[in-house]
Amino acid sequence: MCFACRDSSSKESKNDCQVNTERMEELHTKLIHDYRNDTDVFMKAYKNDPYVQNCSALSGHNYCCIEEFEQGGFMLAYIRTCCDGITWSFNTTTLNKLKNVQKSNDSLCQHYTETTTRTCVTMCRGNFCNGPTAAANNLHTFITLTLFLLILILCIS
Repeated sequence: MCFACRDSSSKESKNDCQVNTERMEELHTKLIHDYRNDTDVFMKAYKNDPYVQNCSALSGHNYCCIEEFEQGGFMLAYIRTCCDGITWSFNTTTLNKLKNVQKSNDSLCQHYTETTTRTCVTMCRGNFCNGPTAAANNLHTFITLTLFLLILILCIS
């Protein structure tokens, strides 16, 4: 299961997939804490959420990816999706270096001089690995520390 979104702008408030990631953080936190990483139950509840993509529904798309297309400092396209590591939104004949991206937590970029475009791909394997996870991890740390402090206070009392 991967995050799915796309935008095509570097302008503030027009780049939700890149920087306005609160909903993605919320979904990741729910998967970990509310659903205890049970992806089957989570998918039943969130199958219609526009940020959630069920990769198992796409034959051979077992990875989460991010594709970025930038030209002259402006983002032309930013895509979070499921992928197979072979089929991309760009021409792999022209950008042949990107065929070498490793399928586990790897990123590669290639500059195409004819159009002064920079194309980057990131691949990873794991639920929601193509998006923000900090909020879920921070919440878990906060809950653990709070419980520890409560136990400590009860023991001292």
